[in-house]
Amino acid sequence: MKIPQTLVDFVSRRDVAKVLATVNADGSANIGPKASTQVYDDESLAFAEFVGKHNLENVQRDQRITIAAIDWEKREGYRFVGQAEVHQSGPIFEKLRERLPRPPKAVVRLLVDRIDILSPAQAGETLQAG
Repeated sequence: MKIPQTLVDFVSRRDVAKVLATVNADGSANIGPKASTQVYDDESLAFAEFVGKHNLENVQRDQRITIAAIDWEKREGYRFVGQAEVHQSGPIFEKLRERLPRPPKAVVRLLVDRIDILSPAQAGETLQAG
Protein backbone atom coordinates (compact mmCIF):
# COMPACT_ATOMS: atom_id res chain seq x y z
CA MET A 1 0.00 0.00 0.00
CA LYS A 2 1.44 3.33 -1.03
CA ILE A 3 1.97 5.87 1.77
CA PRO A 4 0.66 9.31 0.70
CA GLN A 5 3.35 11.98 0.29
CA THR A 6 1.72 14.13 2.99
CA LEU A 7 2.31 11.29 5.49
CA VAL A 8 5.86 10.68 4.22
CA ASP A 9 6.53 14.34 5.04
CA PHE A 10 4.73 14.06 8.39
CA VAL A 11 6.69 10.99 9.57
CA SER A 12 9.96 12.57 8.41
CA ARG A 13 9.58 15.53 10.76
CA ARG A 14 11.81 15.48 13.86
CA ASP A 15 9.08 17.06 16.04
CA VAL A 16 6.73 14.14 15.36
CA ALA A 17 6.93 11.44 18.06
CA LYS A 18 7.01 7.82 16.92
CA VAL A 19 5.68 5.06 19.20
CA LEU A 20 6.03 1.33 18.51
CA ALA A 21 3.58 -1.34 19.66
CA THR A 22 4.47 -5.05 19.56
CA VAL A 23 2.86 -8.14 21.08
CA ASN A 24 4.54 -9.75 24.12
CA ALA A 25 4.67 -13.55 24.49
CA ASP A 26 1.74 -13.44 26.96
CA GLY A 27 -0.39 -11.47 24.47
CA SER A 28 -0.06 -8.12 26.25
CA ALA A 29 1.07 -4.98 24.46
CA ASN A 30 4.64 -3.71 24.55
CA ILE A 31 4.66 0.01 23.78
CA GLY A 32 7.53 2.47 23.69
CA PRO A 33 9.14 5.34 21.80
CA LYS A 34 11.04 4.54 18.62
CA ALA A 35 12.82 7.75 17.56
CA SER A 36 14.76 6.06 14.75
CA THR A 37 11.54 5.43 12.79
CA GLN A 38 11.65 6.77 9.26
CA VAL A 39 10.02 6.21 5.90
CA TYR A 40 11.95 3.44 4.16
CA ASP A 41 10.13 3.60 0.82
CA ASP A 42 6.64 4.48 -0.42
CA GLU A 43 5.13 1.31 1.12
CA SER A 44 7.02 0.90 4.39
CA LEU A 45 8.53 2.43 7.50
CA ALA A 46 11.69 1.18 9.19
CA PHE A 47 13.44 1.62 12.51
CA ALA A 48 16.70 0.59 14.11
CA GLU A 49 16.73 -1.87 16.97
CA PHE A 50 19.79 -1.00 19.04
CA VAL A 51 19.03 -2.95 22.24
CA GLY A 52 17.67 -6.17 20.77
CA LYS A 53 15.53 -7.21 23.73
CA HIS A 54 11.72 -7.06 23.96
CA ASN A 55 10.96 -5.36 20.64
CA LEU A 56 13.24 -7.60 18.61
CA GLU A 57 12.12 -10.77 20.42
CA ASN A 58 8.49 -9.78 19.93
CA VAL A 59 8.71 -9.10 16.18
CA GLN A 60 10.68 -12.28 15.58
CA ARG A 61 7.87 -14.25 17.26
CA ASP A 62 4.86 -12.22 16.05
CA GLN A 63 5.25 -9.97 13.02
CA ARG A 64 2.17 -7.84 13.76
CA ILE A 65 3.29 -4.34 14.73
CA THR A 66 1.94 -0.81 14.84
CA ILE A 67 3.76 2.51 14.75
CA ALA A 68 1.97 5.70 15.76
CA ALA A 69 3.33 9.04 14.55
CA ILE A 70 2.06 11.95 16.63
CA ASP A 71 2.43 15.73 16.61
CA TRP A 72 1.33 16.46 20.19
CA GLU A 73 1.27 20.23 19.71
CA LYS A 74 -1.01 20.17 16.66
CA ARG A 75 -3.02 17.19 17.95
CA GLU A 76 -2.45 15.32 14.69
CA GLY A 77 -1.47 11.70 14.36
CA TYR A 78 -1.58 8.52 12.31
CA ARG A 79 -1.35 4.81 13.11
CA PHE A 80 0.57 2.60 10.66
CA VAL A 81 -0.44 -1.06 10.98
CA GLY A 82 1.20 -4.01 9.27
CA GLN A 83 3.71 -6.84 9.26
CA ALA A 84 7.34 -6.61 10.33
CA GLU A 85 10.44 -7.92 8.60
CA VAL A 86 13.63 -8.23 10.65
CA HIS A 87 16.92 -7.59 8.86
CA GLN A 88 20.29 -8.16 10.54
CA SER A 89 22.25 -7.87 7.30
CA GLY A 90 21.64 -7.26 3.61
CA PRO A 91 20.54 -4.25 1.55
CA ILE A 92 17.63 -3.12 3.77
CA PHE A 93 19.86 -3.26 6.87
CA GLU A 94 22.67 -1.38 5.10
CA LYS A 95 20.38 1.30 3.64
CA LEU A 96 19.07 2.28 7.08
CA ARG A 97 22.43 1.77 8.80
CA GLU A 98 23.96 4.46 6.55
CA ARG A 99 21.55 7.02 8.04
CA LEU A 100 22.32 6.17 11.69
CA PRO A 101 24.99 7.39 14.12
CA ARG A 102 25.95 3.82 15.15
CA PRO A 103 25.21 0.34 13.82
CA PRO A 104 22.03 -1.31 15.12
CA LYS A 105 21.57 -4.97 16.09
CA ALA A 106 18.77 -5.14 13.51
CA VAL A 107 16.56 -3.06 11.26
CA VAL A 108 12.84 -3.70 11.40
CA ARG A 109 10.78 -2.80 8.35
CA LEU A 110 7.01 -2.31 8.71
CA LEU A 111 5.12 -3.21 5.53
CA VAL A 112 2.09 -0.95 5.89
CA ASP A 113 -1.31 -2.63 5.45
CA ARG A 114 -3.47 0.12 6.94
CA ILE A 115 -3.23 3.74 8.07
CA ASP A 116 -5.64 5.07 10.68
CA ILE A 117 -6.21 8.67 11.73
CA LEU A 118 -5.51 9.49 15.38
CA SER A 119 -6.43 13.20 15.28
CA PRO A 120 -9.32 13.91 17.71
CA ALA A 121 -11.96 14.92 15.16
CA GLN A 122 -11.43 11.75 13.09
CA ALA A 123 -9.88 9.36 15.62
CA GLY A 124 -10.18 5.72 14.64
CA GLU A 125 -11.14 6.35 11.02
CA THR A 126 -9.14 4.43 8.44
CA LEU A 127 -7.36 6.77 6.06
CA GLN A 128 -6.16 4.01 3.76
CA ALA A 129 -6.19 0.23 3.68
CA GLY A 130 -4.46 -2.19 1.34
